[in-house]
Amino acid sequence: MDDKTKNDDDIRPLSPEEIKAIGEIEIGPSKHEIFLNTHYRKLMWGGIGLSVAAACVIAWFSYRNDHRNEAAAQAMQVFKVSAPGSAAHSAAYDTAAMQALTENYADTPSATAAELLKALSQLTGENSAAALATLEQLADTAQNPLIAARAQAAIASHYTREGKEKEATAAWQKLVQMGDSPYQALGYLTLGDMTAAAGDKKAARGYYEQARTKCETSALVTGKTVEMRLILLDVDAPRPVAPLKATSEQKPADALNPFGAEPEQTPPPAADDPFGITSPAQPGEGPLGPVMPTL
Repeated sequence: MDDKTKNDDDIRPLSPEEIKAIGEIEIGPSKHEIFLNTHYRKLMWGGIGLSVAAACVIAWFSYRNDHRNEAAAQAMQVFKVSAPGSAAHSAAYDTAAMQALTENYADTPSATAAELLKALSQLTGENSAAALATLEQLADTAQNPLIAARAQAAIASHYTREGKEKEATAAWQKLVQMGDSPYQALGYLTLGDMTAAAGDKKAARGYYEQARTKCETSALVTGKTVEMRLILLDVDAPRPVAPLKATSEQKPADALNPFGAEPEQTPPPAADDPFGITSPAQPGEGPLGPVMPTL
């Protein structure tokens, strides 16, 4: 048989499997195949662990949401709210429902909000001392910054109403230092008013300027309230003027008229004589002579 003669099997191209086998014989298996052969058990258990962890996270978030929804429903029952978004009757809350809320859902925002509303309702009553202590605790420990700021604003307003200037100033300063909140502009405005009333216009201007720069979206700034405070800060209050005293040439009644006594006034004409033809002193006679009687 001639060496140059080739059949179909000799000229057939190699299949991919054959090429791969030849490559493995010459250079060995690839690196990723070696890695998979060595660590496939670890990878399998790692995948199972991630799946279990993901399932646990989903279950925990689901439980937390259900727990918070139950707490919100309990809070609505406490303050007798008929539907979400309705007004809360904080002045007449359900004591038993409040106790159940604080005991069973103490870790929820609804319980914290319920404590805030309860303290606000009692701040002007007989339990004002206990309400003030609750507000101070909420201002220091509440995780929600809005609840903390609301509690601090209530404390500052309470001291202001009570006339305790030192405590009120410290409370308002603490409020503005708590950062951005719906009550920060009110804090700067009140501090400015208090320092302006004390005569320190420079400090008052500083508080007003901070309210205008740090609380640009506040209604107190957009409504020109702070701007009017800055304008009025440069206006001196009117001074009282002593009333004029009556002299020897003036009657006591003339003291109200600095220009002298009022001139004598001519009596008005009679009702039946609008043109003044008939003289009031001599009925029946006018300035031109006797007046004929009217038939």
